[in-house]
Amino acid sequence: MTHAAQRRLLLVGRDLHEAERLKRLLPAWVGIAHAPSQALRALDRADVVLLEDRNWPSLEDEALAEMRERSASRRLALILSRRRGEASEPAAVPVVERPYVIEEIVAAMRLALLRRRR
Repeated sequence: MTHAAQRRLLLVGRDLHEAERLKRLLPAWVGIAHAPSQALRALDRADVVLLEDRNWPSLEDEALAEMRERSASRRLALILSRRRGEASEPAAVPVVERPYVIEEIVAAMRLALLRRRR
């Protein structure tokens, strides 16, 4: 496997402060999309997608369904992002908490990429 510095991470979410922090600190190319519908065009260019697990507006349902389908068929390395301490359902993909810890993101990227390749 190549190093994280050679990976392309697409962050999908509204926490712009955390997104900019990741761009500065993560040893990877980081793209930012503010909504799942904006991210669809960039999915094929990203190695990993980090998606905020939140209540998105219903306008995003189709884009979210596409991401779920790609992840389930292992064509998309997906990581969910939740606020630290937030209660939620168990996920079939790696989950990291915000505010982000860089080492957790790198480990989740590796896990998501391994899951995608199986």
